[in-house]
Amino acid sequence: MTKKEQKLIWVFVAILAVGLVVQGIPFAIDYHQAGVKKIEDIREKRSRLKKLFENQAYWIAEYEKNSTRERELNKQLFEGKFAELIAGRVQGRLKTMASQSDIKVDSMSLADFKEQGDWLLITQTMSFKTSTENVVTFLQEIKASVPALIVSELQIRSYRDTLNCTLKVVGFSRIGGQDNK
Repeated sequence: MTKKEQKLIWVFVAILAVGLVVQGIPFAIDYHQAGVKKIEDIREKRSRLKKLFENQAYWIAEYEKNSTRERELNKQLFEGKFAELIAGRVQGRLKTMASQSDIKVDSMSLADFKEQGDWLLITQTMSFKTSTENVVTFLQEIKASVPALIVSELQIRSYRDTLNCTLKVVGFSRIGGQDNK
């Protein structure tokens, strides 16, 4: 090998060394830092997963509690696919409870309903005559009814030994939001 070739090789090695210092060292540092960050991320994820695993029984119990509560609340809703049919169920349920409480229904309006998204609010008004004991029994039946009926208004006027009452109840349903029958 000639001196000229040796000089060219040394120039090439020098350029390669400069390139390695300028490009290679920053690349190696970035690569190392990225690796360290990945390791930290994996440790952090492992720590979170470990905590979740340790709290698994708690979260399963919470899920079961909330599922049970959801089923209980769904029992309080009237079922059906059409607002008119659900309103008819509310009216029929109210008539049945009135009959069981020895209440003479004077009049019952058509149920009023309002839809908001897939929720339905049914309002039913009825007028009746009865005694004090029967009103109390009737109100207790309404309070205990499943699906739930809620008394939103009650007017009572006394005439001799008879009470003339006007009652308004509300019920709720979800149409389209659940598998209704």
